[in-house]
Amino acid sequence: MRSNIFLLSIVLLFSVIVNAQEDGQKKMIKPSKGNYSFELDFLPFSSNGPINLNALRGRYFINDKLALNVNFDFDFKKFHNETPVSYENTLLFNTYDGRYSVFGLGTGIEYHFLNARRVSPYVGVNIAFKMKQSNYESLNNSFQSYPTNEIVKTTVEIENAWQVYDIVGYNSNGYPYYGYFIEERAYNSIHANVVLGADVYLIKHLYMGVELGLGFNSIKYKEVVIKEDGNLDTKYPETTDFNFGLIFNNAIRLGFWFWFNCYMLELFVYLTLVIPIFIQYIHAYNNCFYFCISVSNNKLYPDEKYRHLWFYKQESNY
Repeated sequence: MRSNIFLLSIVLLFSVIVNAQEDGQKKMIKPSKGNYSFELDFLPFSSNGPINLNALRGRYFINDKLALNVNFDFDFKKFHNETPVSYENTLLFNTYDGRYSVFGLGTGIEYHFLNARRVSPYVGVNIAFKMKQSNYESLNNSFQSYPTNEIVKTTVEIENAWQVYDIVGYNSNGYPYYGYFIEERAYNSIHANVVLGADVYLIKHLYMGVELGLGFNSIKYKEVVIKEDGNLDTKYPETTDFNFGLIFNNAIRLGFWFWFNCYMLELFVYLTLVIPIFIQYIHAYNNCFYFCISVSNNKLYPDEKYRHLWFYKQESNY
């Protein structure tokens, strides 16, 4: 429902723009020499919201058929989990913190070969570089009855990955057994591909598109270092993956084209920042479950009255 409202608002907004253009521009549906376009991924059925702000693309049309593109990828996530443990009437909390960031930059060129009014198929070549950084830290409390009879705190620090404790298999009786493994591993990657795509111009300035590519992707995973209380525990060496094949973007490319002036810059900011962020916040609001919290030292903690109910806490994705 929200995605339909979002699309409707864009259509209405661009309808107003179309009616307000100069008479000499009325027949222009597709971009031409000197025009720009900006697009993002549209996922109408995604549980994370219809707009993906992590993948952005801009284009500049050298002439009516040839366009240069620049692609930008960014993602960031962090979490904080707390698990209560009790030893001899003492309530403690094991904590788990992880974060990663992804940055990618690419460029390419497109040749639009059909002189149709609303449909613009193209072929092109793209190359891109992407890097991911990842870190993890945990604090575990355990009771040592002998010889000290005290609570021992153990800190685990992981560079270039996260540590996960989950089911790793099942025994002969069908009961699961658990173990540690790593995920969200840091890497550097480079990929290049030949693409075939098409833009469909719904109304003046507004278009949707799809794209299919054939190429390679080389990923070099970084060395993972695990330390316990500051001492080296385990190392996972670097490893490289190489893939070649079809690359399909399962999102609909939603974009608009414009010529650059102050009015269009204002419109660009409005469409690319205000509307998507508003939609994302509405989506997040409808999926949140709130606990009673109190504010201390600019951090959120569970209210002491409900402390015994606080088994798990996870911060939202950015």
